[in-house]
Amino acid sequence: MKNIIVKSTDWDYRTGYQLSIIRNFLRENSAGKNYLDFSNFKFCPPLLSTYFSCLVDNNPGFGHYSKPHYSYCQTINFLQGYSPSSADDWQRYLNGFSSKSYLPLIKFSTGKSEVETITRDNLISHVCQMIRQIAKLPMNYYIAINYLLSELTDNIVDHSGHDFGWISFQYYPSKGFLDISLADSGIGVLNSYLAYSGEKDYSHVATHLDAIETMIRGGSTKSLKERGFGVHTSREMLVDGLNGTFVFLSGNGLLINYRLVDFGVASQGALAFLRVPVVNLNETFNIYEYTE
Repeated sequence: MKNIIVKSTDWDYRTGYQLSIIRNFLRENSAGKNYLDFSNFKFCPPLLSTYFSCLVDNNPGFGHYSKPHYSYCQTINFLQGYSPSSADDWQRYLNGFSSKSYLPLIKFSTGKSEVETITRDNLISHVCQMIRQIAKLPMNYYIAINYLLSELTDNIVDHSGHDFGWISFQYYPSKGFLDISLADSGIGVLNSYLAYSGEKDYSHVATHLDAIETMIRGGSTKSLKERGFGVHTSREMLVDGLNGTFVFLSGNGLLINYRLVDFGVASQGALAFLRVPVVNLNETFNIYEYTE
């Protein structure tokens, strides 16, 4: 068993820095059982907290680890996550974070039963209300956040092929932006297309970059009449409408706003990261200029 010390983020919020931690971790990781040492983690922002938590939770090769000693990581439930589906009073628990600048790391069910769907919809609605309250968002921004989280959560439910997804939120009042990350450790975008057996022709999708480009163009693995513009619309709404940053990672395909590049190493599942500036707000922003 190999002991892997995961580098401390040391209160660093830079997106590129966080992506480099993931890339370096994947490059240094060897096959088989590994022991991950998170003991020196002082801060785990949304992008990293969702990535590492769902990786550890769903991958037997990373079943052994040491938890961080620092209170922030413990408070957000880093690595375990908080699961509303197994809690009787999850609304009250989340409300306990109303005076903080963050929410706990949330592990939600992707089940499609009526009970699971209602619980998940109520959860996303409540999370959006909490984000609005913590970051003091105007109504048009709140509606946008609600749309973004709903679309990306539905994407995980419909395409991940896994039992759970993850959400994390952090507000940086001194920096003037908020971060939201969603992740899963499912089959990834490419395998979703490769597994498709319907009437649409996706024979051209052979790589992770092909898959992400097809996804952004609206290629859906749902029924013949449906097109999947959720991620495409989410990116335009965030980047063009809210002057934010949109990151999507699946396999070795990395999308940063409108640039699709080779990440250099393959990552499991899919990860979406949203950075929303909340200074110099776009008062004229209207969600209906971007929705289909």
